[in-house]
Amino acid sequence: MKGLILSLAFLVVWPLSIANALELKAKQSTLKGLLVQPLSGGNFAGKASQMNATATPLEDRNHPLKIRFNQRVGKNMDSALKEVTKYLRVKHNDWPSGYDIEIAFEDRFTSKDGPSAAICCALLLDSLVTGQKIDPLFAVTGDMNADGSIQPVGGVPAKVRGAFSKNCKYVAIPAKNARSLSDLVLLNGINTVSRIQVFTINDFDETAKIAFIEKSDAVKKSIEEFQKVQSAIFRHKSGVLKNVKVQNKLREIIELAPNHLSAKLALQVATGKTPRTLSLQGSLEKTENSASILIQAARSGSDPSDSLGTDDLAQAISELKRMRLKLDKRVWSYADSIQDFGKLVREFKASPPRGNTSKRKKLNEIQTAAEKIEKEVIRIRNNKELMEELIQD
Repeated sequence: MKGLILSLAFLVVWPLSIANALELKAKQSTLKGLLVQPLSGGNFAGKASQMNATATPLEDRNHPLKIRFNQRVGKNMDSALKEVTKYLRVKHNDWPSGYDIEIAFEDRFTSKDGPSAAICCALLLDSLVTGQKIDPLFAVTGDMNADGSIQPVGGVPAKVRGAFSKNCKYVAIPAKNARSLSDLVLLNGINTVSRIQVFTINDFDETAKIAFIEKSDAVKKSIEEFQKVQSAIFRHKSGVLKNVKVQNKLREIIELAPNHLSAKLALQVATGKTPRTLSLQGSLEKTENSASILIQAARSGSDPSDSLGTDDLAQAISELKRMRLKLDKRVWSYADSIQDFGKLVREFKASPPRGNTSKRKKLNEIQTAAEKIEKEVIRIRNNKELMEELIQD
C-alpha cells in the first residue's frame, strides 16, 4: 500500500451503443471485497472491506453509461475494470445507458491498485443489471479477464483470516490460489479454514452461484451440511475429523460442490493426506517473513551488529531452523544462507573480536555471507522452472 491519496474522482466513460439499451433492475448493490495491508516484518493483515455500486440517472437518458471509482486508482485496477466491462457487455448482449455508476470503497482515503477487486466490480455491476441481490455474508477476491476467467491474486491466507473477523460466512478465492490455503492449514491447522466456508472459483459463472442470495440447491445443501461439520469441530475440536461419519459427510459436501475448498482441506486432514511441505511460493514467503530483519540487515551494507538486537537475532534463527523441514527443498539453500548469516552476526555480537585485524576478518566473513544470500535470490530468479511455478501460483 502507498501513502494516502486525495484526489478528484477517477472517471471512466464507456462510449457504448445506446440502441435498445438495457434498463438497470437495481440502483445499488453492495458486497465485501477482500484486501490486504502490509505490516512490518513482511507480513500482511487482511480485511473484508465494503464495496458499493450506486447508479444515478443522468438527465440525458441516451448518454453512454459512465462507470467511475469514488477515488483515483492505479493503472492495474483501471485495466481490471475495463476487462470486467468487456465481459459484461458480451454476457448481456447489450448495455444500459443514461446512468452514472460510482463504485465506492469503504476506506476511500487509502490508495488503491491491483486487479484483486476485479471480480468484486463484476458482481456489483451484474447485480445492478440483473437485480439479483448479493449475499451479505459473502466475500471474494480475484482478478478477472474479459472472457470471465478468474486469475490468482496475492495475500489470500491473510484475506481469508480478515473475512472471518468481519463475520463473513462464505469466501470465494481463485482456484489457482488453492494451494496457499493448504499452506495455511499446514502452518496453523484446520481451524482457520473450517471457521469459514471457502470456495474456489474458475470463472464468473462459478462465482455467481455462490455470491448471490439465490443459490442452486446443490450449493445451498453443501453450505448447510458443512455448517454441521463446523459445529462438530467447534464442540469436539479437529479430532472429530477422524470420525468416519464426519469424513463421509465431507465427501458428500464435495460431491455437491466440488469447489468447496474447506471441505476438501478438512478431508485431507482427516485422512492424513495434507501436504507435508509448503508450496514453493509459501516456502519463500515464510522464509522471508521469518527472517525479514536478517534479510534487511544483509542488504543494508552497514555493520549488521549495530542494527540487530540479540533477542531478534535468536528468534529469527530459531524460526528458520524450526520451519526448515516444512519448506520446499528447493528453498533450503536460500533459507540456510540467511541462517548462516544470522549465526555469524550472533557470534560477532556475543564475542566481539579483539583488535582491528580480527574485527575486519570477521566483518568480511559476515559480508561474504550476506552476498551469498543475494546469490541465492539470483539463482531462484534465473531458474526458469521455479519462476514458471511461481507465476502459476
